[in-house]
Amino acid sequence: MTMEILRKNILDTFKSYVDGFCGIGPGVNLKYTHSLRVAALSERIAQSLSMEKEDIDLAWLIGILHDIGRFEQLRRYQTFFDYRSMDHAKYGVHVLFEEGHIKDFIASSEENDVIRAAIGEHNVYEVRGDLSKRELHFARLIRDADKLDIFRVYVMYREKNLNVWNVDWSDLERQSISDSVMAQARARRLVKTQSKATFMDFYVGALCFYFDLNFSISRKIAWEEGNYAKLLDFHSQNPETEQKLDEIRELVHTI
Repeated sequence: MTMEILRKNILDTFKSYVDGFCGIGPGVNLKYTHSLRVAALSERIAQSLSMEKEDIDLAWLIGILHDIGRFEQLRRYQTFFDYRSMDHAKYGVHVLFEEGHIKDFIASSEENDVIRAAIGEHNVYEVRGDLSKRELHFARLIRDADKLDIFRVYVMYREKNLNVWNVDWSDLERQSISDSVMAQARARRLVKTQSKATFMDFYVGALCFYFDLNFSISRKIAWEEGNYAKLLDFHSQNPETEQKLDEIRELVHTI
């Protein structure tokens, strides 16, 4: 029996788990939708890489489960900010493997190491160096799929004028970008959270997600969906900030 045959059961089980957090707030549905989207994106990336059918199913499953720690995080702390609460990826690993819920989704334990590694590493600044080649591949895949849908979520927040990062966004269009944040952008690196102080710093951090995409298909999807282009199209009335944003746009187009 393949994982594809079990997809409906997996989706039903996941929905039942999420329903246990109903009433906490709109963030529950947001993360539920995000999980389904990431699973679909994971499947698309895996297919484009000509992975075996069983591995495509595994990538899809990891997409469904990658944020399972988010729901308890929201219940306990009313936030999705890890640095203000708990590491949602590590907690997801705890839910699945220490509490044993992985058995609710798949009976076989054959791929547990891969699932554990991919989910545990999906949100880190840099993937640890002791993963097997297979674990690393699936970790890179879920990291790409996650970022691709995060672009959509950030566009939604911006269009609704929501302060997703809950930081200073007074006089937003005139804010500056911190030197340390810009240095990381120039290096085409992810921006470390501790470097970010203002809304514009976090915004640049979101733009820099693009630099961390591992597969060419992921970059193709980013442009096809149009969400990243919308984020990149933000313009500042601060000449220095706008110059830095122009520089980031140029860096993006060199990849």
